[in-house]
Amino acid sequence: MKMIKRYLILAGIVIVVAAVAAGGLYFFFKGNFSGEAVGSSTVVNIAHLQEQVLSIGELATIEYDYTNVIDSKTSRTIKGWNVPGTEKSFIVVLDGTMKIGIDAAGIAVEESEGSQSILIAIPKAKILSHEIHEDTLQVLDQKSGLFNPVKIEDYTSLAATEKKEMEKKAAKGDLFPRAEKEAIKMIQQLIGAGLPEGYTVEVVIANAAA
Repeated sequence: MKMIKRYLILAGIVIVVAAVAAGGLYFFFKGNFSGEAVGSSTVVNIAHLQEQVLSIGELATIEYDYTNVIDSKTSRTIKGWNVPGTEKSFIVVLDGTMKIGIDAAGIAVEESEGSQSILIAIPKAKILSHEIHEDTLQVLDQKSGLFNPVKIEDYTSLAATEKKEMEKKAAKGDLFPRAEKEAIKMIQQLIGAGLPEGYTVEVVIANAAA
């Protein structure tokens, strides 16, 4: 398949911090926080706090929706030469949704020795899910070549190629840093709300903490 030429790219970014989900996590940490009273203060149970953090599973903080209009042209070839009259082409509209965030399995919780400070190191953001909405695919134009008709497999192959291209584009942009920033803010607020009075929480990216 020749290089795909994009005629139009429309993209929208939504910060996924749903009120219900955030509220649920808030009360989870607030209601299930475990500590031990020592004199007039409370000592944080790090092992239990780590267990609570891991139970989050995956935390998607960026939802990236896009619509691409793509023009594809291919021909049958013999020894690298295009066979005349076999060119087929189609122009389609593809919709996709990419969710970016962190995997809680990579989160580490530590307590600074001799202080009431909790350090939480989270992994770098990654693509948690990516779906091409093939059910919304629109064919704007389609032309079959001689003995080279457009087939459903052509659209399937196009969707797979576009998926990879969009993931490469996302990796080069600011989506991942933004997802990490949102994750830091959310975890800091949620866990900080459940800590005993006098405790502080700092959330950093794992590699940056090393």
